[in-house]
Amino acid sequence: MPQEPAHPDGAAAADIRALAGLLRAAGLDPSAEELADALWLAARAGSAAARPAGTGPEPGPAEPDGADGPPGPADTAGPPPEPTPEEPDPEDPVSLYPAGEPAAPDTGAAAEIPVAGGVPVRVPGAAALPRILEIQRALRALQRHRPPGRPTRTVLDEAATAEASARALGLVIPVFRPESRREATVRLVMDASPSMAVWREMFEELRSVCERLGAFRDVQAHHLHRLPDGTAAVGRGPAPGPGLRSGDQLRDPTGRALTIVVSDCAGPLWREGRAQRLLHRWAECAPCAVVQPLPQRLWARTWLPTERGLLERARGGGGGGGGGGAAGGTGLRFRPERPPRPGRPTGGLTVPVLPPNAIALGAWARLVAGLGTGPVPAEVGRVLARHPAAPVPLPPTARPPRELVRRFRSSAAPGAVQLAVYLAAAPLTLPVMRLVQRTMLPDSEPSDLAEVLLGGLLRRSGEPAGQWYEFVPGVQEVLLGPLGRDEAALVLKHCSEYVLAHFGRGVRNFPALAVAQLTGEPAPDPDTAPAPGPDAGWDGGRVPPGQLPQAFAQVSAKVVRRYLPGPPEEDPQPPAPPVPVPVTEPPPGRAWAVRAARDRLAAGPPDADARPLYESAALLRRAVAVPPGPDDPPEEAETELAAVLLRLWAVQRDPEHLDEAERAATGLRTAAGRAALGRVLYERAVAAGAAPELLAAADREFAAAAADPALQRDCAVLRGRTLLRLAALRDEEGPLHEARAALGPLAAAEGAAAPDPELLLTLGRVLVALLSRTPDPAERTALAEGAAGTLTAALLAPAQDPADDPGPGLTARIRVELGAALRYLPARLEEAVAQLAPALEEAAGDSGLRLAALLCLARVHRARYARDADPAALEAAAEAYGRARRLIPRDGEAFGELLPEWGDVLLDRARAADGRGFASTAVRVLRESRAAVPQSDPGAAYRLRRLAAGLRLRHVYEGDLVDLREAEYLLELAVRQGHGPLDRARAWREHGDVQQEIHAHTRTADRLDRAADSYRRAWRAALEADRTEGADAALPLAARVQELRGEVLERLARPRAALDAYRSALELRHRLGEPDGAPARAVRARVSALEAGT
Repeated sequence: MPQEPAHPDGAAAADIRALAGLLRAAGLDPSAEELADALWLAARAGSAAARPAGTGPEPGPAEPDGADGPPGPADTAGPPPEPTPEEPDPEDPVSLYPAGEPAAPDTGAAAEIPVAGGVPVRVPGAAALPRILEIQRALRALQRHRPPGRPTRTVLDEAATAEASARALGLVIPVFRPESRREATVRLVMDASPSMAVWREMFEELRSVCERLGAFRDVQAHHLHRLPDGTAAVGRGPAPGPGLRSGDQLRDPTGRALTIVVSDCAGPLWREGRAQRLLHRWAECAPCAVVQPLPQRLWARTWLPTERGLLERARGGGGGGGGGGAAGGTGLRFRPERPPRPGRPTGGLTVPVLPPNAIALGAWARLVAGLGTGPVPAEVGRVLARHPAAPVPLPPTARPPRELVRRFRSSAAPGAVQLAVYLAAAPLTLPVMRLVQRTMLPDSEPSDLAEVLLGGLLRRSGEPAGQWYEFVPGVQEVLLGPLGRDEAALVLKHCSEYVLAHFGRGVRNFPALAVAQLTGEPAPDPDTAPAPGPDAGWDGGRVPPGQLPQAFAQVSAKVVRRYLPGPPEEDPQPPAPPVPVPVTEPPPGRAWAVRAARDRLAAGPPDADARPLYESAALLRRAVAVPPGPDDPPEEAETELAAVLLRLWAVQRDPEHLDEAERAATGLRTAAGRAALGRVLYERAVAAGAAPELLAAADREFAAAAADPALQRDCAVLRGRTLLRLAALRDEEGPLHEARAALGPLAAAEGAAAPDPELLLTLGRVLVALLSRTPDPAERTALAEGAAGTLTAALLAPAQDPADDPGPGLTARIRVELGAALRYLPARLEEAVAQLAPALEEAAGDSGLRLAALLCLARVHRARYARDADPAALEAAAEAYGRARRLIPRDGEAFGELLPEWGDVLLDRARAADGRGFASTAVRVLRESRAAVPQSDPGAAYRLRRLAAGLRLRHVYEGDLVDLREAEYLLELAVRQGHGPLDRARAWREHGDVQQEIHAHTRTADRLDRAADSYRRAWRAALEADRTEGADAALPLAARVQELRGEVLERLARPRAALDAYRSALELRHRLGEPDGAPARAVRARVSALEAGT
């Protein structure tokens, strides 16, 4: 007898669901049997050649981006790899990727290299479907549903088979009986209109419920889209794509498919009547229902208004009732309580409209399954075969914020009103909104959140990633009015837990800081993330390990300002002007307020607690509003206010603080005021990411403020940091020379008397940045010696003010820059390693600085290999890259920048002695490097060529022809994705080399023909690069590929064509000034031999 299929465990089932989701997103629609066949075939595909011990199997190539060609050859399946142990370093971030097991102490560099890339895992969040287990129990009645018509499946009847075979005197006569269980299919259709974005998670949870029921032969998920011409179409994903097809394809004349539509019935398809007409065609044949997530009292306002009445199963029916007593194609009969309202459609079919709760879904499931004992109260929507379109509604009128909130409170449910108040203290992204709802109002329904979203208080934000909303201007301030301080702290506490779970400890947790300020509890450990400030991003453009969406900082700061002293909130309806109070004495000067603010800052805790900063800012705002006294220093209060607001910006990252600081500093004429404005402009540029015009403006302010001797040193340091960023953004050398001219004289003037470590560090960073732009070796060596001397002096110099010394972080930064300078001095590489070792210990709490130290250490080891050719140096570099890789989130830009360097190191190690065990590791890293950037990236072609080089090297060790075929495919992609003729020339040259290597396996002449053609294409592309770009490498490449082409043509017995290629190569050697070099002599020898033979 047949065996029952084994049920997959939880992990395998999750993998199968993920695979099915990827296939649906690609426009495919596999049934359960088709998916099972694909998995069976994949498990039984031929295995690749045996790998060396310890290397593990290699996954196939990443899926090609876009539609640039067919998938390339992949490594075939093999035994599952054993988990690669990893050393639990303190820098490992809390990320969305599972960590490996701890490494053994003697595992070496290979332990730092993951066998496979991290797999994203879902972080548990608040459920979009409340009481999901009750809904699942209520829908179990569908297990008893039997579609109309004879069952299409049969199973072996063992008893009848034995009986018939016995009567047939030994002949085996199988007897089958019909199997009706799980004959039905459920089709879940999600309305893809913009207003339904909030319900996508609910739709996925409903699909999971249907899959777990075990009542259906197949569970299909579709999305209903509106095409540009207005017609309705269905697809496999929420975004319209090439796989859209007519909605009539979901019409099932056999009646075996149940259709459940999840929609708020408020989109354009419903207004135009197209969705109703499509639903009518579906309901003619099989049971249909609409799951309406909006509150029931709002259904009458949608484009599918409902009628109340009794719903019962018709006699002998199979599936949506007709109106007024006639059984429709769905087998349910509806009896309305009252006649339809004027203007409502009559006739047609009635489709049950259900709220997403267990009671309604369970009642409908019992009716469809034929288990109901009688009619049940229900709401139905009426759909017609030619459903008319509704008139276009008038645009809503603009209302004041208080009026919007008043109207919302008068019409919304109490739970929705309270939820809106809580959401005023939270970032308005859907996962956080659901989390706040489930934690603050655990008994609320999804309809409460829907009322908040559609109640006129919110609007879609322009945030590109994710579903973000924002309040209509002025509404948030009105909603925060009744919110208590303890409730606000509790909401922010839940938001901080969300930040910790989804972004890890590599970012500043602004909600947690806000909770500490509201409750007076200790703030989070500042070592969990580097505090942003004037020197944020000190490493010259490297991307920080993690970034938190700005909304978390903005909302946290706004809530704190609501309860702590700060500027008065702008009232949407300003009150009447106050009655003027006669002043009998002249107002006091500003000095008292400035002194009080300074005393408050000196007596308060560190900036992690923003209360002293808010109180000082409040004092200074009052001082600025008072005319200056005769003894007040000019513009002192404005400058102090800008400085305090900048400190608040460093803690809260609230743009309003930066805006206010800019208003306070703009127009100031003193040196201190201009320096404050420069700092504001610098912070704006850092926050914007790429704003060279702001950096140039900040540089002008710092240069002007440096005229004051008291500010000269500080402004020179700030100017150096600004010009370093400007040089990186513009990719220019000029700003670096300006910074050197500004910092060098000050450093020389101070000498050994009172050296400032910050000044010396900044000058050293400028010199290090100039090293990579200095082509002359002697000049570069002298510059590196100067940078090393400057940074050594900075390392030995004491801090000018112990209160301003950031501790070991400053020393670690100096050591990292010193290591970068010593990397250019081959005789001092061991000294560089000795400096970077303590830097890693001192930077333990700063993941960004630790990342910079590890990258510098890896590059120093690469320089050691270039000097000594010692493979151990490459292994040390690979280990450092592996440790750095674990510090970077997979979506960080630095992740994609690190992988090519790591892959090159592993390639070099694989080429060195005893390198066989590193070949597969290099391929894994290079494959990940290729997948880390889009095909539009300028370096995409280079990454493809490096991956092809790794595959070719692995083929040398293992002899697997699959590696060469994949390399061939990747090089063809590199030709298409190259950003210039030189890129294409290099890819064609390597493509020709691969053709010769494949010929060594197959011995077919066509591979040599392809090689000759590839070299010809490379020659033409190199000449084009020389003509259009003037690239120095173009002519040598053109000469070399012509030499290779001549060799291939000789092997093909085509001497005349080979002579032409060789003569072309000689001509190019003459143009290069190398007529007597070794390559030219070898080519002339071949020419002479061919001429003698002909």
